[in-house]
Amino acid sequence: MLIDGIVELMEKMIMFKVHVRDVKSTLDCLKPVIQEITEYSEVLKNQPMEEEQALQHLKSQIEEGAILVQKCSKVGAWSFRKKYKYSNQLFQLDQSLHTLLQLLEQQKARDVWETLVTVRKIETVVQRIEGNVCAMQTSQSATY
Repeated sequence: MLIDGIVELMEKMIMFKVHVRDVKSTLDCLKPVIQEITEYSEVLKNQPMEEEQALQHLKSQIEEGAILVQKCSKVGAWSFRKKYKYSNQLFQLDQSLHTLLQLLEQQKARDVWETLVTVRKIETVVQRIEGNVCAMQTSQSATY
């Protein structure tokens, strides 16, 4: 038991820098994406509540993550207790970000399908209008 605990502690110490780097990289990549989504949401203004909540939750996770990465960057090389604590928090944050990203991916797929259906409906209406215009032009040219 004691050896298992020591091995786990050592693994976390080794993984600490990796966790910090990975979470920082994820946060850096997500920030511009979230800003774009926010801008699009403001333009559309009719976003479903679940998407708005997921976006707000993701934003708060990113803010918390940025604070956590900042705290981690101040941890000394021999602060094993802090590294252990922050390593656990970083792992949980990483898991949370991946879950939220999967949710947003699912919502994106649904939005793409909704958009495709809407475009097809518009295409059908435009074809009918074109058909009516052609018929009207044909009948007008026949009367002249």
